[in-house]
Amino acid sequence: MHKPLHCRGRAWGILALLLAIVVLAACVSDEDFPTPAGAKFRLSVDTLNLDTVLTHTASATRTLTLYNDNSDGLSITRVSIEGKDAAQFLANVDGVSITPNPNLEQHLDLDTDKGIIPSLDCRGKDSLIAFVQYNAAATNEPQAVESRAQLVFTLANGERQSVELIGYSQDAIPLTGKVFSTNDTLAADRPYFVRDSLIVSEGATLTIAAGVTLMLRPEAFIRIDGTLIAEGTLEKPIVMRGHRMDDMFVNQPYDRIDNQWQGLTFSATSYGNRLNYCDIHSGSWGIRCDSSDISLLKLTMENSVVHNVKQDALTLVNSQTIIGNSQISNAEGNCISVYGGDNQFVHCTIASFSPFTALRGNALVFHNTLNGHSCPLNRLEFVNSIITGYATDEIFAIPDDNPDTPNNYAFRNNLLCTPEIADNAAVVNNLWEAVKDTTARQGNFAPFDLPALRYDFRLCADSKARSLADPSVSAATYPLDRLGRPRSPVSDAGCYQYQEEE
Repeated sequence: MHKPLHCRGRAWGILALLLAIVVLAACVSDEDFPTPAGAKFRLSVDTLNLDTVLTHTASATRTLTLYNDNSDGLSITRVSIEGKDAAQFLANVDGVSITPNPNLEQHLDLDTDKGIIPSLDCRGKDSLIAFVQYNAAATNEPQAVESRAQLVFTLANGERQSVELIGYSQDAIPLTGKVFSTNDTLAADRPYFVRDSLIVSEGATLTIAAGVTLMLRPEAFIRIDGTLIAEGTLEKPIVMRGHRMDDMFVNQPYDRIDNQWQGLTFSATSYGNRLNYCDIHSGSWGIRCDSSDISLLKLTMENSVVHNVKQDALTLVNSQTIIGNSQISNAEGNCISVYGGDNQFVHCTIASFSPFTALRGNALVFHNTLNGHSCPLNRLEFVNSIITGYATDEIFAIPDDNPDTPNNYAFRNNLLCTPEIADNAAVVNNLWEAVKDTTARQGNFAPFDLPALRYDFRLCADSKARSLADPSVSAATYPLDRLGRPRSPVSDAGCYQYQEEE
């Protein structure tokens, strides 16, 4: 008879305990976020720079932290993005998105009357994280245009704290699925934004004017079935690169990371191409020349750079090419892969120092066979050049088993990172980098800034490449180095002449 009364009393006791916990929790909540007068957050930054992005594209997301160093909790009752450029910025604070305002202000009113959460609360000695993104609007200006706004936090005590938001919008001319089927010219004071492909049809010639920049998305490529004439100058080079202009990490722009776009291909029907003062970098590959009639000149590349690619930087398949006064560097594959053909290299710096893999290829690999078939190497000539890299042997010849397949190579007046070759009339007047050398490989050049991924292939004072070049060849071909400096009174190997002021 007493058991039911006992159960009911126990239930009342549990209910009373739960009510006490609720009341206590309410009191604790009130005490946790009193936001006393004058109390503020400590902001991790006072300015958030969202870098430069192409118009109609978004920046990488940046973060800032609001630290509550107080013992008491703080409440934020309003978050707003203010200023004339506010509509170009987006923010999310502690998981809460800020909604656009038609008056060019974006804000979040933390107001229970609007059915939104009552506040953004931060306990004492805790923190909140804000995420910010910049969406660049069109400017119709040739240069990058600055956008500014303020991310403002209004606290329950009336205090207002703000962070300056800065972004730069670079207007660009979009090219989507662009095919040049007749002769045409790219010349503009704004970059070209290649969304997917740029193709020059067989029989057509595309001329790119000095100073033009092509910026390509990761899936975008350039294919030349006809002819490409890209005549830059030292002051106004032609640039082919990825489209990201912002940083992946601090001091590490996307532009110094490989695999940001596909690459440049000269197909089997393409001849008479010329690249002068071109800077081609950060692709999946650099330049590919497909098999063609080697009696016709396929590519002349001078005073140019092919740098920092995921695969091979320069692939030459059964082609006639002339490469001079150029830098070919930092491929995860080979810097140069040659399969037969007729190829001349004069005053080139070929350097394999890619930082992105320990399994990188070599500075130079050449073959007189391809996919099990003979691919005659009629001529492969290196004169007054540097071929080096991290490995102790950076040059590999892979000949055909058939001794009748031509394998004609010549190396004269070069600095070579490979074991010395003696008693070979085709290999003369070279210097060889040995394992024991104190100045070799990366030691030939100005110090690399590895954390920032900056590579300078100008010669250091102790490089063995100094005075190594044949001056008669220099005078007849490239009396000035890639930077326009005279090769006198002596001539150095590679595309850069040593200067005392360096």
